[in-house]
Amino acid sequence: MTANPQTCRKCGSPVTPGMKFCESCGAKIEALPACLQCGAALGANARFCESCGAPVSPAAAPPVTIPVVAAPVAAPVSPAPDTTSPREAQSPAEPPVKETPAEVARVAAMAATWSRADAVDNNTIPPEETDPKPPLPQQTMILAGILVLALLGAAVYFVVLPMLSGAGTTPPGSVPPAVPGPAGSPPAPAPDSSTVTLTAGPTQVLPVNRDLIIDVERDAISSIITVKFQGGEGQYAVRELAVTLTRSDGTVERKSFRPEFRGTFITLQGTQRTDRVEITAHFYNGESYKVVDKVFEYKKRSG
Repeated sequence: MTANPQTCRKCGSPVTPGMKFCESCGAKIEALPACLQCGAALGANARFCESCGAPVSPAAAPPVTIPVVAAPVAAPVSPAPDTTSPREAQSPAEPPVKETPAEVARVAAMAATWSRADAVDNNTIPPEETDPKPPLPQQTMILAGILVLALLGAAVYFVVLPMLSGAGTTPPGSVPPAVPGPAGSPPAPAPDSSTVTLTAGPTQVLPVNRDLIIDVERDAISSIITVKFQGGEGQYAVRELAVTLTRSDGTVERKSFRPEFRGTFITLQGTQRTDRVEITAHFYNGESYKVVDKVFEYKKRSG
């Protein structure tokens, strides 16, 4: 049960229980909230009853309409039946107490806070609201694996494939590249000695990404000609190096080898006179370029 405060909140003058207005300043006397457990008066911001220690629930807030009685009446053991007629209930004896917007907002906030605290204490809040689950480590590993595979695929598509099968262009003014025959086809017959020439012809310029480094040397004593592959930007795109040796006696010898790594070489037997070496590079994409045409001149011994 609620009761009027002992003093006026505006002027501090003592007031009599049941008074609606202060006798000194005329201020309206507002009733204080009461504990639902023992009926003791509660402070404005009290969360627990000072008399019995019971928690203050939102129901203990000041009611919107409180009938003022002349003297405090003890709470009955059992509620008495309502004998008020409908006409008397519709005509209130005194105006209701109005709450300010600030007081309404404060009561609503207290109700939400206590409802949340009671729900946490009673374990009625779902686990996902109190402690969200972190992502599973297995899902993270799967996503990381997919990302790594995507990066590897992009590297193969943009780097390896252009290197192996990129389109090459023939420089203007150069001789069109010869297309090699199918694998396993017999070598072309050697030209007749009457049509053999020992004069070096033009070579073709390789594209920027197809440069090759090839060394061709003839031993001065044994006349053995060595063709050695020394790498280059197109070493992973070249499929085969075809070597043609034309000797001064009119014979022609052809050999080919696959430059799998830097330092791969073949040898051919030359002569003591003029020899001509021609090398054609065949790439995996079907292109062919004549990259070497070198003549070893006959050197007479002096003395």
